[in-house]
This record gives sequence, C-alpha cells and structure tokens, in this order.
Amino acid sequence: MDCSKIQYRISSGSVKSLVLLLSWFLLYSTCMNAMTSLNDTTEKATKDLRAKAIHYDRINEVYNAIEFYSRYLTFEPKDIKLTYRLADLYFETRNYVKANQYYDNVISIDQRKYPAAWYKKGVVCMNLEKYENATESFAKFRKFNKDKKNRLNYRKLAVIYAASCDWAKKNMGKAANIVITHQGEVLNHPDIDFSPYPVDDKTIFYGAVYSDPARQIDPIRQIYKAEMVEGKWKNTGLLEGGINNPEFNTGNLVISEDGHRLFFTRSRKNWQGEAISEIFVSFLADSQWQTPEKLPYPVNSENYTSTQPALGVNLRTGSEILYFVSNRPGGRGGLDLWYAEYDKKTNTFKNPLNLSNKINTIGDECSPFYNISTRTLYFSSNGRKDLFGGFDIFKATGSARKWTEVVPMPRPINSSFDDYYFSILKNGRDGFFSSNRPGAMSLANGTCCDDIFSYKFLDCVKIFSHGTVRNSMDHDFYDNLKKKYNLDLLYPENNSVLIDVPVELYLKGDTENEEILISKTTTGKNGKYYFELDPDLNYKVLVRNYGYLEKKVPISTTGINCSDTIDIGTTLIDYLPRITIQLNIYYDFDKYDLTAQAKQTIDKMVMPLFDIFPTGIIEIGSHTDNVGSDEYNIDLSQKRSESVVSYLISKRISSERLVAKGYGMRIPVAPNTNSDGSDNPEGRQLNRRTEFKVVGEITSSGNDE
Repeated sequence: MDCSKIQYRISSGSVKSLVLLLSWFLLYSTCMNAMTSLNDTTEKATKDLRAKAIHYDRINEVYNAIEFYSRYLTFEPKDIKLTYRLADLYFETRNYVKANQYYDNVISIDQRKYPAAWYKKGVVCMNLEKYENATESFAKFRKFNKDKKNRLNYRKLAVIYAASCDWAKKNMGKAANIVITHQGEVLNHPDIDFSPYPVDDKTIFYGAVYSDPARQIDPIRQIYKAEMVEGKWKNTGLLEGGINNPEFNTGNLVISEDGHRLFFTRSRKNWQGEAISEIFVSFLADSQWQTPEKLPYPVNSENYTSTQPALGVNLRTGSEILYFVSNRPGGRGGLDLWYAEYDKKTNTFKNPLNLSNKINTIGDECSPFYNISTRTLYFSSNGRKDLFGGFDIFKATGSARKWTEVVPMPRPINSSFDDYYFSILKNGRDGFFSSNRPGAMSLANGTCCDDIFSYKFLDCVKIFSHGTVRNSMDHDFYDNLKKKYNLDLLYPENNSVLIDVPVELYLKGDTENEEILISKTTTGKNGKYYFELDPDLNYKVLVRNYGYLEKKVPISTTGINCSDTIDIGTTLIDYLPRITIQLNIYYDFDKYDLTAQAKQTIDKMVMPLFDIFPTGIIEIGSHTDNVGSDEYNIDLSQKRSESVVSYLISKRISSERLVAKGYGMRIPVAPNTNSDGSDNPEGRQLNRRTEFKVVGEITSSGNDE
C-alpha cells in the first residue's frame, strides 16, 4: 500500500487531526519495530539460558546448571519440567529452602503432573522441621501417585516418614546432656569433611575433599591426619604411606585391634560409567602403611558397591567380623549393612550376609562404627520411623545377625539434617560425627556440605560391677572322675576362690528367652571378675563350668546412679577341673586309621567325657616314639588325631568341641632308649599314645554370632 491512498482515505478530516494521526502512526511504527527487536533478543536469550542449563546439567556441573535454570525460569516460570529439574538439583545439593520453593512452584503449576514432587517436598519439610507440612505432602503423594511398584519404595517410605513426623514432633523438645562442638578450620573447610576415625585419644584420621578452581579436574577425596597438641586438635596433613592415591577417591577407614591392618574405601568407574566403591586393606610395616591390596570376592563384587568398613569380633570364635555397606542383591533397600566373618583356616573372609532386619530398612543404611568393648554398632539410616529428618544416627548391641532393638541417638547428636559417621573414643564419653547442619562451613549454601563435629556426654555413661566365684565341693563327682580315669585329683578346698573361671555377660533381648553375649572375662587371683554396664538395662551374668551346674545371676541397672558400683555377690559352683586323660589308642604300624579295638576304647572311655563336660572343648593330642624324622612323626601324629576327630564327629559330636593336635615325638613321657643307648621298646610304647585334654569350653549360646 502506497502513501497516496492513505492520504485519500483521511481527506475528510481536519488538518489538525491529520497531523496528530500522522504523529501517532510514526510513533507506533517505531515502537513496534523496537518491540519486535526486543522480543527476538529475549527469545534468543531464553533459549540460550535453557541450552546452557541443560548442557551443564548433562556434564554434572551442578551449580552452573542451577544458575542457568534459575535465570531461564525467570522468563519461563510455567516450564514445569525444568522447574521440577531445578527443584531436584536443589534437593540433591541439600539446599532445602530453595528445594521447597521450587517444589511448591511445580505443584502450583500442576499438582498431579509430578507426584514425586509431593514426596520430595515432604522430605525437605522434615529437614526444615516443618513436620505438619511434611505429613500433608506425604498424604498428597500417596493420593496422586499411581505407580505402586516404584523401585525406590517412595510409597512405603512416605508412610514411614509420616509416622516419623509424628515421632519427631513428640521428641523435638527432648535433648540429652551432650555438648556439640564444631571443629572449626582445624578439621573443616568449605568442601566436604567426613568419616572421623579416632585412632586413639590423641590421633584422628578423617576424609576430606579440597576443590581447586584453578585445576579443571574433579576434586579427589583423601585421608588426612590430626593430632592433639596442647589440648587442641592440629591438622598434620595427608596420611603418610600408600593409602592415598590422586587417581582415586579415598576414605572411610578403620584399623584392626592389633593396629597392623587398615581397611578403607576407594572408588572407581565401572564399565557403565557408574561410580563403584571397593574395600582395600593396607598392612603396617616399619611404622609405615604399605601399598594397599583390594579385598577379593566375595567382599568386593563386580558392579556393586562395597564401602565404609567397620571391624568387630565374634566372641565365640575370636574371628574378626568385617561390617560394610553395599547395594548388592539380597538387601532390603538401596544401601544395606552386611558382614563377613574371617575364616582363619583359609585366611579369607566368608560369604557376606545381610544384617538383621532390625538393622536394615527399605531406606538406606550407612557409616557403621563398631565399638568392640561394648559390642555396640552405631550406624546411620534414613528409613526408620524415629527420624528427625535426613540421616539420623542409631545404635544396637550385638553381633553378626543377632541384635537388640535399634534405638536412635538423642538430640543434639541427631538433628533434622544429615548426621552420620559417628565414632567414639575409648573413654566412651567423647567422639565425633559428620553433619550438614547449620553452622557447617559450606561452599554454596548453609547445608550443602558435611563438616566434622565433636560431642561430649556430660552425664555418666558406665556403671561398674564386680562379683566373686567360689567353690562348692562335690566329693562324689570327684570320686567318680578319679576312679573312672585313674586320675590323681586333689579336692579343692570348699568355699575357696576359683581362678580363671570364664564369666560371660549377656544383655536381655527383645523376646523372653533371647540373650545377647556382650562381654567375656575370667576370674582373677582373688576369684573376682568385673564388668562395665550401661544404665537402664537388664543383664545376666553366667558363671561357666563346662555346662555342668552353671550359675546365672540377673542384674538390672534400672534407676542405678553411675557413681554406684554394683556388687553382684558370690557365686558358688561345683567346679570341674581341667583334666588330661591318657588312653591307649592303638594303630597299625605306620598307619593312622583307627582299629576296631581303638573305636571300642573311644566309645567306652572318651564318649562319656562329652556328657561329664557338656560344653567342654576336648583336644585330641597324638604322640609318637622317636623312630623316623621329626617332620614325618608330626605329620603322622596329626593324621592320627584327625582320625579320632572324624570318628567322634561320626558319633554326632560337634566339630567345634574337638581339636586335633599332632605332637610327634616332641613330648615323650618315657625314655625311647635305655641309659646304655639300647632300644627301650616299653618306653617307646608309652610314648605312642593319645591324650584327651579339656582345653576350654564353647559359648553356651552357640547361635549368638
């Protein structure tokens, strides 16, 4: 359209009107051109922000992704998909305030589109101690969520967390007399500080990751050392030796009781690009930790994580128990606690087993710490009904698959934030843990990163007890034993104190007859024994006597003040002596198979021993004369002892009550030669013997471990 036609159309108006109209037209044209240009620029900028956000998200540069998603959503606030993604990123970086805000934005756009937004909002509200809002959110999630087979167990966890909110509201005001101290810049910095492990009261090993903006590589977790100097902790740098490796994330260590082995975790990428953690061990030599070795299968399993080792002991066998965290098949949730007992015969760990359902939940369990002296397992969980929020620290007493009821640690150790990596010093009063609670030194927000905190129990933690064991003479028993086995036994004085008598401490379990072995000791020279007890619990002391007329003494610490010492009193037992019986078990020359006569002797003389000493451990020791080499005779005598053990097992005697020992010709009871050097057949015959010796007793609760 040309300008002349425009002028013709408006010819009926006044000149003034024409001038005004022309002025308006020119202004309108200019604005329209400017707006078109601005809209084009805004649209391009918005697309650019979106593209950059998705790019940084894809390469896992989380904070850059958050920045660009936030800027993009100022222009496109109704983009529910990317609003939900930004909320998740805030959730993952533990910025609970922002996560709550953006989940609200998702819900306001369409409350049914992403039901998981309700679930995650509930979790975030627990972190923020908004328990009423959390309960409402979990209810809405269950209303809108139709996926009842969700592999992450959101529906079940929503029910658990709703119950946990009720528990938290009732227990918010309850706090123990405990002082919590942030360890400041000595053990902390703006990145992550975790897994504090007290080597002793003056040395700590811990994990940390230091990011370096000048280096374009992912920061690496490594193990550091701190020492107590003039009453204050001092960071002394990286742990020396071969533990740290700049190629791997390293952390989560524990040291064996003898101080010679250090277990820890390293992480790597598997063939699918997923991060996999594995447990390594390093041995101490010349005061230096040596090049570590990866624990073999089945502790480490290809494509599944094994991490965060802790060490315990099977009190019944004395074998070491390795506790660890894994997501391997057979667990209850994402991460579970597992254990593997060390096999002394094969020098390897046995096949790992999942801990009791009392410990593991459909949520995640992590950061175990086992206090061997108290038989107490500390760990963190986010799958229980007594949470304040996030991961809370719990404890249970026991071993392997047998545990007391799990109880949460009190506030202020637990909070509504993530609390884990609990450890305790030998004094039982002080220790450390990690948390992202407010007050931590954080890079991006107040709760993004974990720091190390210390705690100190101001109230008492232990009650001391003592008892005495004395003899109650049973003359008939001694007379029968002396007569049957031709023993020269001395009658112990009646009411005399008994030395080296095993005494065991059991904690009452959850069911009427359940008892959990807590500690073992023996009586001293004065016949006394000692135990440390926890407040407000019910115990039982068992005075062992090879299963014969053993005595049980109940003890309760309910209402007992820690300044008191419990006198358990005197326990009288009909004490059975440890005896050695010499029998003639004959073998054919140079053979180790039992003869028919030997089996008859075992049936008549040995089998009754297992009834006389119902829980006794019997050593079968075989000896030879001096014909042949020492090495040959050791081997022959060992095989002879093993043949007796095999026969006894065939008679349904438990293998754990039998010890085969070959002594060869090293412990003669008669000369093999006469004084003139000639052969002494009678002496050699006496030396070719098998002895049956009571060397100990099995734990009465055989299934305790």
